[in-house]
Amino acid sequence: MAERVNFALIGCGFIGKLHGDIISRLPEAHLAAVVDCNEEEGKAAAARYGCSFCRDLGPVLEDPSIQAVTICLPPGLHCETTVACAKAGKAVLCEKPLEIDMDRGRTMVEVCRQAKVPFGVIMQHRFDEPIIRIREAIEQGAFGKLLWGTSRTIWYRDEKYYSSPWRGSWKYEGGGALINQSIHYIDLLTGIMGDVKSVSGKCRTLLHKQIETEDIGIANVEFANGALGTIEGTTVSYPGLYAELCIFGEKGSAIVRNDYLSFYRFADGPRPEFDAILNPEKANELNLSPDVDGVSHTRQIRDFVAAVQEGREPAVTGAQVLKSLELIKTIYRASEERKEIYL
Repeated sequence: MAERVNFALIGCGFIGKLHGDIISRLPEAHLAAVVDCNEEEGKAAAARYGCSFCRDLGPVLEDPSIQAVTICLPPGLHCETTVACAKAGKAVLCEKPLEIDMDRGRTMVEVCRQAKVPFGVIMQHRFDEPIIRIREAIEQGAFGKLLWGTSRTIWYRDEKYYSSPWRGSWKYEGGGALINQSIHYIDLLTGIMGDVKSVSGKCRTLLHKQIETEDIGIANVEFANGALGTIEGTTVSYPGLYAELCIFGEKGSAIVRNDYLSFYRFADGPRPEFDAILNPEKANELNLSPDVDGVSHTRQIRDFVAAVQEGREPAVTGAQVLKSLELIKTIYRASEERKEIYL
């Protein structure tokens, strides 16, 4: 049996605690240290997990027993942290979004490549059961030619949510509703529909006047295979409705809503593996909270641990995730320049 992978958790906020909880429960991993500039938050996390606390990265970088880090910081801090950890020989798992712009994202990918360390980015919904089944069905030809895909993240966030100084800022978040809330389903859309040919879009701040970035973003997309796509993302839809991915092909269609399969139909008839996970009732529940159940996070973190043990790339790499980041940044540019942009 492979030895446990020793982790350091960098950033002990809401999502950091989720990572810490998962890693501390995995038999194949061990949480050895937490890092946070907030001493109270960091010490509380260290007590929670029974590990050491560090105010900065220094002790983690110098500790040869720590093999991997999971980065749960504001996106604008991802690049410098990833670079430092990779150069110290640590495998890097980073929360979404990859970074706030393409150049910094590319730097992260290249430094990890040069350091020969695994580099993964959290896109946990790729591990959701409906997404796995849709990908399999596409590979088997059940959808036929893909024609149209949609990503819709119709959520609500209140003023308290935006009270954090980094949320809704260009410096630390790199955007608003699209890059933060909508990026998961945009990533699924690009992963299934393929490379993007052109983009047009509009982004506006219509409700949360205290933030710099958009709370509504919409876009039209043309894919390289000729299919079309639409993207909607917002945090103004009181009380919070759903995230939805729709895939339409010449021989089949499927809709995933709130991470559950809400509808499917194929010209060649029903599929038992789809029937087994069809759950329109759960799919149509309102999304009233940013809480995360951790199931798919656990699957992805477990894959990352195995990648470190086996010396391979994780299932979701930084290079892959650059595509969804590029699309979102291009939507922002298309909105600002008021034109269709060809990638």
